[in-house]
Amino acid sequence: MTTLYGVWRKRWYGLALMWAVCLVGWVFVATIPNTYESRARVYVDWASLIPEKLGYEGANLLRQVDVVRRTLTSRVNMEKVVRRTELDVGLDNDKELDALIERMTNNISVQSQQADLFTIVYRSDDPERSNAQNANLARRVVDNLIQIFMEENVASDRDDINEAIRFFEDQLAERERQLEEAERRKAEFEEKYLGMLPGEGNISTRLAQSRNNLDNVEIELAQARNSLQALQRQIGGTPSTINAPSFVIESSSMGASPTQQQIAALGRSLSDMYARGWTDQHPDVVATKAQVRRLEQQASREAKDPALRQQAAQANPVYVNLRSMVFERQSAVAALEARRAQLQNAISQMSSRQVQQPGIVAEQSKLNRDYEVLQSQYNQLLKSREEIRLRSDVETKTQQVKFRVVDPPSQPREPIAPNRPLYLSLVLLVGLGAGAAVSFLLSQLHTTYITAAQLEKRFDYPVLGSVTEIVSDNQRAQNRVWLWGFGVLSLGLVVIYLALLLYELV
Repeated sequence: MTTLYGVWRKRWYGLALMWAVCLVGWVFVATIPNTYESRARVYVDWASLIPEKLGYEGANLLRQVDVVRRTLTSRVNMEKVVRRTELDVGLDNDKELDALIERMTNNISVQSQQADLFTIVYRSDDPERSNAQNANLARRVVDNLIQIFMEENVASDRDDINEAIRFFEDQLAERERQLEEAERRKAEFEEKYLGMLPGEGNISTRLAQSRNNLDNVEIELAQARNSLQALQRQIGGTPSTINAPSFVIESSSMGASPTQQQIAALGRSLSDMYARGWTDQHPDVVATKAQVRRLEQQASREAKDPALRQQAAQANPVYVNLRSMVFERQSAVAALEARRAQLQNAISQMSSRQVQQPGIVAEQSKLNRDYEVLQSQYNQLLKSREEIRLRSDVETKTQQVKFRVVDPPSQPREPIAPNRPLYLSLVLLVGLGAGAAVSFLLSQLHTTYITAAQLEKRFDYPVLGSVTEIVSDNQRAQNRVWLWGFGVLSLGLVVIYLALLLYELV
């Protein structure tokens, strides 16, 4: 209670500060310019495009909002707005124009409520203009921004696409030149170092492949030799001729001889081999052709000498077949031995070159790596260019975007800011707090003792007595006047606050 009494004794200082804070604060709130906002909503129909192919879904919708924002607030477009709204009247230099454009840009906002609905907002709070002028200016600015949005958005996007196509074409031309140079270096290297065997890969890879091929040839050669030995043992126990009946000889003389029949059979075998995709260099093809030539010579001799033909008619067919198989196996063994010799020679040369020039492997690996990187980059650029061209064709041959103004620019009737009732209340609260704080501070600085107990507690000495203040009737009347004055002044402050609040609300 003593603290409250001390604050009460300093009430006039607090009341004075309260009036000062409230009057200054309310004047400041009254000088804050009104802000008028105009907004419009524009519908953008993207249904004519193919989002999953052209990249207009997901995060790219956010990119469209950013494109619209940057398009509207670009230097050129903002100058158009300034000229159309006649805001450039009275500007003396470019510095003032730049300041105006920057202030207007900060007051523009573009929002995307949905994937195809944009809201364009502009706020006008020029203190040099009246409320009606600020309201009209906000609406005019939004109206011009909509026109710019409809005029510039599609053209800007297509210009970006054309520029991207030109960029990809330039990059493709450069990558193509680098790719041709890499191919030339790779061909020169392979001609210089890797012309010994057909195939691809570095020396180590091809050396391992050649050794693997040599192992396979060794296995095939061993099998061919074993088969040849088995046939030779079998043919040793088979008679070359048989006692043929006379009607066989006569029938053979009326048609094809056994030799010609064998030639026909071998011809069918050759046809089967070619059908399998074997070439003339295949060992079985070489052996079959050699046997056909031998039989053709024998058939020619039989045609000239009937005795040979009769002898051929009496030949043992099993023996003839075994002889043919022996010739085939001999040809196969010879071909495999030649192949083995070729592989051994190639392995020897590659091993020698690998030992003599250890840097060849590293150099070829670098060439192959550079070539693969360039090839990958070229293919990626080519794919990107075709996607951009597809997008450009769709935008050119179809109606890319349909615009429709859902809500036209609104004409502001009431300001959206500042919230003066709130600010007036905050000023009053700040004034009350400041007055109470000053009264309490002064009561603490100028200490008085209200009661004897308070004095005894402060100095730790017994208080022998106290003298009661005697207030006269004149002093009581004067105190009542001061109390009424304090109440009237306090109430007056509240009345002024209520009047201001009522003015703002009505």
